[in-house]
Amino acid sequence: MLEVLHSLANQSTPLRHGVVFLFNGAEENILQASHGFITQHPWAKQVRAFINLEAAGVGGKEVVFQTGPENPWLVQAYVHAAKHPFASVVGQEVFQSGIIPSDTDFRIYRDFGNIPGIDLAFIENGFIYHTKYDTADRILTDSIQRAGDNILAVLRYLVMSDKLADSSEYRHGNMVFFDLLGVVVVAYPSRVGTILNYIVATATFLYLAKKASRPGNGDLACATGVAVLSWFVTLLSVLIVALLVTLLGRSMFWYNHFYASICLYGAAATGKMILIHTLAKNLYYGVSGLGDLYFDVSLLLWCCGLVWLTHQGLCSAYVPMLMVAFPLATRLLLAKEFKHRGKHSTQLYLQWMFIHRQI
Repeated sequence: MLEVLHSLANQSTPLRHGVVFLFNGAEENILQASHGFITQHPWAKQVRAFINLEAAGVGGKEVVFQTGPENPWLVQAYVHAAKHPFASVVGQEVFQSGIIPSDTDFRIYRDFGNIPGIDLAFIENGFIYHTKYDTADRILTDSIQRAGDNILAVLRYLVMSDKLADSSEYRHGNMVFFDLLGVVVVAYPSRVGTILNYIVATATFLYLAKKASRPGNGDLACATGVAVLSWFVTLLSVLIVALLVTLLGRSMFWYNHFYASICLYGAAATGKMILIHTLAKNLYYGVSGLGDLYFDVSLLLWCCGLVWLTHQGLCSAYVPMLMVAFPLATRLLLAKEFKHRGKHSTQLYLQWMFIHRQI
């Protein structure tokens, strides 16, 4: 914050809007300082938007995990200005659902000041955060530089924005937003996302209905049951492993030995999933057509999730939408390719089905 303040104060171009830098404490004591500022300070009534800096870990990428409410222009400002974007509406909806037992000053500014904003936080190495090991030397300078680059760029964009003068005029719905490998952020209005989701779902159901009407196709309903059963057994296996780890007195093992826990729980999950599908193949299906059948099962399950999340009005529905749209489009395009090039396209198709199945 001090470096951003220094940079803004020394730039030659005058700012169109003022910036208030609030260094407040008492956060752990029910967010008292931010509440005092937004309800009692005379400057509070002049604030049109805010950027809240948080931490739930030590370093790493700072993620945008809350925006709004209903001010898509703020998301667009981050999209246009951030040099190293890292954002997901999934984080926003998970955090605001109350599943995570935590809170930030974002809620105070939003609920008591009716001010839109952006909430950013460091999230890596959370096992150190708020412990005796949470010392200054453990904070990576690269993380601070990255955050500074993003915050300074977004602030410069906002202080020159016409929309900041009267942000109340631009309250029109929520945004679906997510980054692609930290390179670029995709953002579009949630109403557009709803239309897109239902179009993808309709196309998928029509495709599956057409395949099911053909003679000689595999039993999609039974294969779906096997897939769901494999998920249930996998979840049960992971819970049993977690129980054993807890009984051994290592209940937080996964927190500070992340990659070891991935191997431990991943081995249990993968083993049980392979076991269920192997038994189903040997006892019921036989060998032929399994790849094609489970590709359709994957589409069906993701599509059901897509319809449910969209019906609930959740922007996170973009996740199953992507998991349906791209495989389906690839399948249809490759089907046409088969007709022209024959078996030379088969290898690419089988590789894609394998990758999709793993996802």
